Amino acid sequence: MIEKTLQSAIDSLPKIIFRKLLIRKLEEHKIDLPSDALDAFADHLLAGKSDNFIWDDGLDDSIHGFTLTFTEEDKLEIEDAINKALEAIPKAVRIALDKTSDILFNNIKRKWGGEQLAQQYELQVFKEDLEERWGNGLNYLRMLLTCCREVGSQTLKRHNKSKSKRHAMRRWVLVRLHARACQVADEIICLMENGFADGAMARWRTIHELSVVATIIANGDEDLAERYILHDAVEVKRQADEYEMTQVILGATPIGKRARKVIDQEYQAVLDRFGSTFAHPYGWAANHLNLKKPTFKDLQTRAEHAGMNSYYKLASFGVHASARSLFFNLSTAGDRELLLTGRSNAGLEDPGGRTAQSLTLITSLYAGSSTNLDQIAVLESVVRLRDAAEAALHRSANALLKEEKALKKIRTT
Repeated sequence: MIEKTLQSAIDSLPKIIFRKLLIRKLEEHKIDLPSDALDAFADHLLAGKSDNFIWDDGLDDSIHGFTLTFTEEDKLEIEDAINKALEAIPKAVRIALDKTSDILFNNIKRKWGGEQLAQQYELQVFKEDLEERWGNGLNYLRMLLTCCREVGSQTLKRHNKSKSKRHAMRRWVLVRLHARACQVADEIICLMENGFADGAMARWRTIHELSVVATIIANGDEDLAERYILHDAVEVKRQADEYEMTQVILGATPIGKRARKVIDQEYQAVLDRFGSTFAHPYGWAANHLNLKKPTFKDLQTRAEHAGMNSYYKLASFGVHASARSLFFNLSTAGDRELLLTGRSNAGLEDPGGRTAQSLTLITSLYAGSSTNLDQIAVLESVVRLRDAAEAALHRSANALLKEEKALKKIRTT
């Protein structure tokens, strides 16, 4: 609307300016033309026609003959007026944009109350339908998360009561990895409840990474756990360097000299102690894996989780902007032509099932082996909840698939 109005104004600019000059010229001849005649006369002259202009309004005494002369000064006057008008256009456009955006903004605010109620109702209906379809699997996931938190709490209490410091660093790392996994699992359930399968799968990617690291730490010694903890100095140094290279030049406050000195000293201290390979992203595991530059794939292999790599890559589609992300989407139920911009009740099996597996693994790694019958029974119940969640989600996915096939068959007949 604004562009059309602006273009129309620009197109009519020469006529408006020439019309003013024409009025002045006619006044010099004491001629008063009607507005429609004046417009027609201006169009006649602007079209470059050299023949006489004739206007008949039907009244005999209103017909006059006259000659107008346009000088070089008149031409320069018109050009100057047009240039000044064009120079003023950006400011006029800015004013028009501001006024229009104010109107639109106020309209949206005024109408939002009703729109919000409508969206809330639609969301409520959507979540009820989703719960009806996926509720069994989601409930098993919720139960699983609750039990895993309880196992984590009881394990922490047991460790705090223990006087043994043999595995203090490993326990310190594992309890934090387990806590993060529980939090991320809760986020995944929240995303699933709201119909965001791809977002849930992307968050599972984090739990998988936590489970791989937890496996490496649980199977390693105190030295490995200490290296993992101290590798934070490398991450802080990398983050500080990135901040100063990208943010400070944009006007952000530089890191204080004292703080920067501490960061550099701590970084150099761990490199002096563990060697230059420690500076790499997974340098904390370099010595353990006997690799100079270990990758996450190397960690997966050592943790015997390489079989999950295909799911890990699948989860990455929703994280990165690769071309594959344009063709694969859990939430579209295989319909590549569907451009999904919001929620869907499809695709929840993979993120839910993978989350159940990874969360159970991390919980068992943190709890550790035990001869306590009560603890063994609790961990076995966690495994049973995992299996029940996977089975229930699989049944829901199969039911949805059958419905989709039936609908496609109806559409094609």
